[in-house]
Amino acid sequence: MRRKNRSRSKISQLPPELRSTVDAMVLAVAEYRYEDIREYLAGQGVDISKTAIGNYARKLVEEMEAIHFAQENFKALTAEAQKVPELEYTEVINRVTAQRMLQAVLSKPEEAWNDVALDKLLREINGMTKAVAYKQRIDLQNKEDAAVAADELKAEFFSALGAEHPELYQQLVAVLDRHQQEAAP
Repeated sequence: MRRKNRSRSKISQLPPELRSTVDAMVLAVAEYRYEDIREYLAGQGVDISKTAIGNYARKLVEEMEAIHFAQENFKALTAEAQKVPELEYTEVINRVTAQRMLQAVLSKPEEAWNDVALDKLLREINGMTKAVAYKQRIDLQNKEDAAVAADELKAEFFSALGAEHPELYQQLVAVLDRHQQEAAP
């Protein structure tokens, strides 16, 4: 796995309070130009080119956009989870992802479909289908395991109850039998 190189720019190596000021200036695009930032840093004893400031600004804006995108995704996940609280987060993630994929497909212009690699698209669809099927299979297995465990627990409970309190056991069995007969059609 390729690791992303850590930034070694002059700005990223500045003391936190100075870098924070530069970050604020970079993000206040309407108020500051790169030349203003360069002059500010020169006043602080830091000599730096406008190109270096531009590179730092581009990376900072990309990071801010990534953070904003992550926050929007988290809001969408939270909103979906609140609509259906009994869903697990993996199911919520699948739903939101499927919704975003559908939006992307529907908003793609007709002429852009000519450039889509059909084999790649089919692999992606197949991968998502497999992931959903796998989750459903795991959920079913978990339910079956829980049912088996509950049955074993009931059997142990009734065995212990019958051995330690036979009259209470007889009363409980009678009540259960009566309810079972009433529920039968």
